[in-house]
Amino acid sequence: MSNFSTAGVLGNVGTSGHGIDSTVFLEFASGNKDGDAAITNRIMLRCQSISITTNKNLNALPIPFSGLATGESRSFVIDLGIARKSVNLSNCIIHDQFVSKRYDDGTPINKAMTAFEIAQLIHSSIDGSFAQPDQNLNKLVVLYPSRVGRDYEYHTGVDETTPHEDLPLIPFTWASRTKDQTNTLNASDFPSATSTSSLHSIDSIKGYIDNFTTNFEAGGIVTCNINFQEAFNISVT
Repeated sequence: MSNFSTAGVLGNVGTSGHGIDSTVFLEFASGNKDGDAAITNRIMLRCQSISITTNKNLNALPIPFSGLATGESRSFVIDLGIARKSVNLSNCIIHDQFVSKRYDDGTPINKAMTAFEIAQLIHSSIDGSFAQPDQNLNKLVVLYPSRVGRDYEYHTGVDETTPHEDLPLIPFTWASRTKDQTNTLNASDFPSATSTSSLHSIDSIKGYIDNFTTNFEAGGIVTCNINFQEAFNISVT
């Protein structure tokens, strides 16, 4: 079994006491670096439903008189390679958790925060911009079990009978496997299986949160819905 599998995450994989315990989390633009705890500059989420949408934008032009001869009208489609991509996280639960932040002085701050505090932290972060890397939540990580790697071969130690909970986890991206990247230039690499030695460099969906709604429920429960839009990461230094 891979240490970084669903079973491993449920066991708080990563750094003892401050490990990753969820397969869905947000990450600040300041990022998680080598030597950081697994949760540094990240906020864990528990989601009931994840909806991933890819909308292809095609310009369809009807061909005049095409139906006169064949009895079937036709259109000419122009594919400009444009698509709008988004992820909607529904019925998420924000739970009490340790929040670890690292700043320019290099000293991490690890504090146990309530779900209410974390909801406020996310709201205030969305209210900022790319100019505040310690405030800007511009990365979303969604990990899922995987059998087949970028070369269409099974991951090491995996076959068609390996249970889902023991499969290695890889982050969701829109990258294609290597063999499918014919006629592409500088295409993104298909993610490798995440390991406990590379928790600081997990591939993510880069973009922005355009809608974040929270509900403070009875009993101290905080639920939320998040809509995250994929976009190029543009920064000014």
